[in-house]
Amino acid sequence: MNERIKQVRKYYNLPMDKFGERIGITKSSVSLLESGKNNPSDQTLKLICREFNVSYDWLRDGVGDMLQQTDEDDDVNRLMLTGSDFAKTVFRTLAKMPPELWAAFEDFVARLKSEQQKDGQ
Repeated sequence: MNERIKQVRKYYNLPMDKFGERIGITKSSVSLLESGKNNPSDQTLKLICREFNVSYDWLRDGVGDMLQQTDEDDDVNRLMLTGSDFAKTVFRTLAKMPPELWAAFEDFVARLKSEQQKDGQ
C-alpha cells in the first residue's frame, strides 16, 4: 500500500507537503506512510481516494486500475488543481485567445494528440 500511495503522489506531481495538505496530514506523516513505517487509517485511504479520484480497491489491495473512470472535464480540473504555474498560464491564455487563432491551435493539438497516441500515452 505504501508504494501505491507514493505512486498517487507522483502521478499528481506533488511534493510530500502538498500531498499531505490535500488530505489533512503532515509531510512527515506522508513520509512515514510511503516508507511503510506507518499504516494509513481507513479514513486516510478514503481521503486519498476522494481527493485524487483513486480506486479504493486499488489503493488498499492493488486490485484494478489506479484511477476511477473520469471524463475529460475531470482531467482539466485535475490539471488546474495540481498543475504547474505554466499549465495554468496556458489555460488562462487559451481562455483569452481570439477566434481567428483557434483553427491553427486545433491543428496543433490534433498533431500533438496523434503523436501521444503513437507513443501509447
